[in-house]
Amino acid sequence: MGFTAEKTEHGFWSIESDGVRAFLFEGEEKALLVDTTRSTGLGAFCKTLTDKPIFVVTTHADIDHIASDAEFPERYMHPSEFDHCKAKGSFLPDTRPIWEGDIVDIGTYKFEIVLIPGHTPGSIMLVEREKRFALGGDSIQTGPIFMFGPGRNFHAFIASMTKILPIVKDLDTIYSSHHELMVPSSMVPELIDGAKGYLAGKAEYFESPDRLDKEVKECVIGKCHFYALKA
Repeated sequence: MGFTAEKTEHGFWSIESDGVRAFLFEGEEKALLVDTTRSTGLGAFCKTLTDKPIFVVTTHADIDHIASDAEFPERYMHPSEFDHCKAKGSFLPDTRPIWEGDIVDIGTYKFEIVLIPGHTPGSIMLVEREKRFALGGDSIQTGPIFMFGPGRNFHAFIASMTKILPIVKDLDTIYSSHHELMVPSSMVPELIDGAKGYLAGKAEYFESPDRLDKEVKECVIGKCHFYALKA
């Protein structure tokens, strides 16, 4: 698949390929790439946007976020995601650990790493407090969040979203990897209520024609959508 790139209102690149986004931030000496999409060839494409050496931070290890990882020699992922990645046969052994509380500072942007398990065990959010935005990966979005199969856990998801409430109240927006690019921080309490509603059996269930596993439904609770089994 091909790639397209557009500058966001915060001055970095949003890169789209086949329904998933990566984000490229040009720093003073290096460039930070968050995720590598479901397509290969991203390394060559990024060279058309910056001549700085690029390192990768992965929000989580689902295959649609790591397909071009091998094209970048310096890569970081939360260690709680290593086994999730190995189970899919896509773990690169020289991937380096990144931890909650770590600061990724490239001069032009400075991100704090926050661990938000639930969608996957090692999902992370990158928070730029001074510029008042964050990258939420798949965990914070308006479209369906995958919450079925190994590693997905609604209880952990609720705990993670509750944990970040004090952080997101000071943010203007959250950039998402799917569907709408910019999500208001008010989506986080909506996700908490939606996940609690799912566990309480309050979801509406719809057939999902794009899911191969027909036991998986699109679960709708208020503004929230999940792909999950019936509660």
